[in-house]
Amino acid sequence: MSFVIARFDPAVKYAGFNQFDCQLHPVNKFVKNSLKKQVKQGLSVAYVLLEEGENGSPDRFVGFYTIASHAIALSALSVMQLGSLPKIIPCIRLIMLGIHCGDAKKGYGSQLMNHAFDVVKTNAQNIGCYGLYLDADAGAVAFYQKLGFVLLEGDRSPSSSPMFIALSAIL
Repeated sequence: MSFVIARFDPAVKYAGFNQFDCQLHPVNKFVKNSLKKQVKQGLSVAYVLLEEGENGSPDRFVGFYTIASHAIALSALSVMQLGSLPKIIPCIRLIMLGIHCGDAKKGYGSQLMNHAFDVVKTNAQNIGCYGLYLDADAGAVAFYQKLGFVLLEGDRSPSSSPMFIALSAIL
């Protein structure tokens, strides 16, 4: 069993897409109701983790993430003590990340995040980008902290918690 990460194509019918369940209602709802539309509209780019089928072609939808350009106020990053920077900081935002519940706890979330880090690094070479911002679900704060993200307002569980990692920390 092998896996591949590919750019999400809203025109493709992915096996398991309609059965996707990461056990987080907002993420499941996003996949079913908004993912294709947002990608078609150019509001975000999505990448999917696909399990390869017996014939070696990408087959089953295992997980995904969406990413878009973003900006954050320097004041929101005050906990990071960054020194002298402009008032508005260009960054990239990780909008959603999800792994099908049957595939959880197998390292696939980390694989997707490493891919997202590569996307951030590549884009930072072409446009201004200071790092990666996200709003972590309550159960994912520790996962993102292990990857180097910093809580910007403390752990706001059960609400989402804003987190950031500077580009210099992911190079």
